[in-house]
Amino acid sequence: MRETLEHQGWTHDPSEGFIALLGGLWHREVEGGREIGLLARDEHANRNGTVHGGMLMSFVDRAFGMTARMTAGAPRGATVSLTHQFLAPMHPGQFAWVAPRVVRMTPRLAFIEGTVICEGEPLVMAQGVWRLARRTD
Repeated sequence: MRETLEHQGWTHDPSEGFIALLGGLWHREVEGGREIGLLARDEHANRNGTVHGGMLMSFVDRAFGMTARMTAGAPRGATVSLTHQFLAPMHPGQFAWVAPRVVRMTPRLAFIEGTVICEGEPLVMAQGVWRLARRTD
């Protein structure tokens, strides 16, 4: 799967801290923005054999938070609100991606939304708000 993703233009970022425990994220630049992906591993499964909802929520939180910070040029940000609607299960070994969309940006807040896609189908819809740190905060 890794070679296929790289061939499709995805780059793996192993990250650090908590996101490293999730296996890092994948990203690629596309016309109109950036896509961020997750390759689900066996340890991401819940007792039902599907990827744990909290895992998907963490993925969305990181993808949206990165988008908020990068768009605003902010050094840091913090999640104010994040809602999810789960539409379908994801299984270990599958790859999902999201192209976060900035709905509104103020000097201190970013409003982001997006739909996580897995094998061409919507998996999770989410909306969130981030507080953005100014460079002097």
